[in-house]
Amino acid sequence: MAATFPYTHYACSCSDLTTSAPPSVSAKRASLAPGDTPEDSTFNPHDPRANYALSPLDRLLFCDECEEIRCQRCYGEEIIHWYCPTCLFEVPSSAVRSDGNRCSRNCYNCPVCTAGLAVTAMPQHHFGGENDPPEDTYILQCHYCDWSSLDIGVQFNKPTKITEQLAKHRKHKAASGKSLQHLDHDEAFANLTAFYKEQLSESGDLQNPYSNSPYSSPSNLARIMSLYGGLSVDALKKTREKPQPMREARGEKEGALTYSVNNEVADDAVMKSVQNLSWDETTTAHQRLSSPLNNDAKLVHDLWPVATALRTRKCRRCRSCPQYLSYPDPKVKVNNLRYKIRVLALNHIPRLAIRSLQATLPLPNPSFALRAEDLQQQQPDLRPHITQQYVLTIRNPILEPIKVTLATPSTTPCRVASRVTILCPSFTVGPAGDVWDEALSSSTNSMAGGGRQAALSSLTAGESLDRQPEAGKIWERTRNSTSVVIEIVPGSLSSPPSIVPKTQAELEAEEVDEGDEVLEVPVHVRAEWEVSEDHDDAAAKKGMLKVNIDGEGGKVKKECAYWCVLGVGRIGEG
Repeated sequence: MAATFPYTHYACSCSDLTTSAPPSVSAKRASLAPGDTPEDSTFNPHDPRANYALSPLDRLLFCDECEEIRCQRCYGEEIIHWYCPTCLFEVPSSAVRSDGNRCSRNCYNCPVCTAGLAVTAMPQHHFGGENDPPEDTYILQCHYCDWSSLDIGVQFNKPTKITEQLAKHRKHKAASGKSLQHLDHDEAFANLTAFYKEQLSESGDLQNPYSNSPYSSPSNLARIMSLYGGLSVDALKKTREKPQPMREARGEKEGALTYSVNNEVADDAVMKSVQNLSWDETTTAHQRLSSPLNNDAKLVHDLWPVATALRTRKCRRCRSCPQYLSYPDPKVKVNNLRYKIRVLALNHIPRLAIRSLQATLPLPNPSFALRAEDLQQQQPDLRPHITQQYVLTIRNPILEPIKVTLATPSTTPCRVASRVTILCPSFTVGPAGDVWDEALSSSTNSMAGGGRQAALSSLTAGESLDRQPEAGKIWERTRNSTSVVIEIVPGSLSSPPSIVPKTQAELEAEEVDEGDEVLEVPVHVRAEWEVSEDHDDAAAKKGMLKVNIDGEGGKVKKECAYWCVLGVGRIGEG
């Protein structure tokens, strides 16, 4: 799944590969035989669909109402408002469609390199009277590629209302006949819109002028016509004229732009200009598709500035319930990433991390790797059939102590089967609190014990340096995390040699595909905890609160279960 080892990926409950796991490892080993285990009872990380089911924890959200993990397929996005990324002004939704999802202010991008354009003043003095003040003109200039509006012969009289001035320049060039046909895009769209509105009004029924009248409904009109009219409603329908079908636009006044094959003068002019210019001065597909005004531009000096595209601020809502998973704060500016509601999964579910027990030096941080090869060589390959011990750390992000139960198959469900054993599958993890609480508690213990032995015990969390992993015992415990030991025996990529010749089918089955050498261990995590009714808002909405006999509010038991995959490393050829 990933190039950097070790890693932990989490599976969302919406995937077909995630199914319920047994309550404990001992129950699974005692009640189910290897032949009686269902095929879909274990999450298979080597399944092709697993690439779309697993995600890092920082990309997942959590729904308080459903009490489940939510991935990108489990929530929908809704647009809150539109804004321009350059001027940071919010645009009302009613003006977005009319402006073509573009900023209507002075925000423009370079048509050549898509960088931002700046309004630059160009002073030009009169040669008339001595008392005449200097007259300034303005241009749009790109400070990255030195493109300016002078390349298309456009200058502005004032630094504001650039959109209106550009529209006037396009209309002037179109009227003078110096511009190509693509410069009439706005006028052609307006003519086409007016033409189709007229066709809709002629072909369809006229709007009822008495819409507010109590006799506007068809049943009331039919009753009145049957009482006072000489013709029935069916007769009136037959006598009504059949509406004429809509036709297409025919000319430029109606918005139709036709291509003339016999326009040899324009084609010859383009061919001569292309022959005299270099390849860099011709437009690319990206430049022509940047704006409708540049669709027919063949040369770079025919490109017009492109208005900055608007961006959106979106909220995410759960698809199973109307709960908001993330909602930006509408009171702050658009350049602020402050959220009013943001329910992250890493703040609600236990987080798992695995590391080697035999590692003497810490692995380098992958963020500081300068080359891709450095990520591949951080950890040596695993040797087959040699027991490796790892420390699995579970961290609790909530403010209540939780009881964690881990379940994993005895052998990994992949082509290269490896044996996995968790020495302590059930344990408790302390609540998450203030960091100073742990510091004060450790200092208090050291002062109470006194001496060098107490200080060393506080630094090593009361552990001996020469201890060995034992079944049923945890390895390390801190304020809100608990570590247990997991033993893994990697499988072999190649089968042992045999004197019996193998068939072609057996040889094909033993071939190692891409990704089979990656050792990934699926682990099912079940967390249980109790919450008082004063802090359980989700249960209050569902009516699940429990009340004691004395009338005081009791505690509600809650649980969360999910699959995760531990990426241990790559199995070597050894």
